[in-house]
Amino acid sequence: MKTVKILAALVLVLLAVIYRQAIANFFDFITDQQAVSTYLKSFGALGPAVLFCLLVAQVFVAVIPGHALMVTAGYVYGMVGLLVVITSTILGSQVAFIIARRYGRDLIYKLASQAVIDKWDKTAKHQGILFYFFSFVLPIFPSDLMCYVAGLATISPRRFFIANVLGRTCCAIFITLIGIYGMHPPVWFWVVALVGISGFFGGWLIYKKTHALQIENPIAEPRTYYPISTGSPDVLAPHSVHEPS
Repeated sequence: MKTVKILAALVLVLLAVIYRQAIANFFDFITDQQAVSTYLKSFGALGPAVLFCLLVAQVFVAVIPGHALMVTAGYVYGMVGLLVVITSTILGSQVAFIIARRYGRDLIYKLASQAVIDKWDKTAKHQGILFYFFSFVLPIFPSDLMCYVAGLATISPRRFFIANVLGRTCCAIFITLIGIYGMHPPVWFWVVALVGISGFFGGWLIYKKTHALQIENPIAEPRTYYPISTGSPDVLAPHSVHEPS
C-alpha cells in the first residue's frame, strides 16, 4: 500500500510538471473575474447551469475562488445568480456532509488536511444547529471543511441541513449582492452588513462562553483565495452526546 501511494504521488508530480503551463493558465483564468464573466456569457442560456456546477465544485476544490464566483453570479445574472449561488452551495455542502458520514475519516483525510479536520472535530463533535450556522457565516471557520467535520460528528443530517440552509443563504445574499449592485453597493448595504457581522460575532462569543468551548487557535486555516483582477472582494470541555441547538 505504501508503495502504491508513493507511485501515485510521483505520477501526480510528473503530470504537474508536464502540464504546468496549462495549470498556470487555468489559475489565471479562474481568478480573473472578467474572464469568468465572459466565459459564462458564452454559454448563453446554459450559463447558470455552468455556474451552478462550478459553485458545487468549489466546496470540494479549494483553488476555485468561491467568493469571486458568487460576486460574478450577481454581476452577470442578477437575482437568478443569487438563486443559483444559494442552491448550489447548499447542495455542495450537504453532499460533502453525506460523503463524510458515509465513508468516514479514511476518505476525508485524503480529501482534506487531517490536522485541520482533527482540530475542529474536537471542538464540534457534539455541537448542534447554531454552532454550524456560525461556522458558515463567520470567517474564523474553514466553512467548506466544516461540512466534513459535521459528517464525522454527531449532528443529524436534518439538523445539519437546517444550519446549512440558514448559514449558506446568509453568506450568499451578502456576497452576491455586491455583484448585483455592480461592485458598488449603496452605503446602507455596508451599514447593514457591518451590523449583521457584528451581531454574528457577538452571538458566537456568547455561544462559545455558555458552551465552554476552547479553541486553541481562534484563527481558522483559511481556504486559498486568489485576488480577482478587478480588485473587488473577492474545546475541549466535555459535553453531553445530546445535540445543543
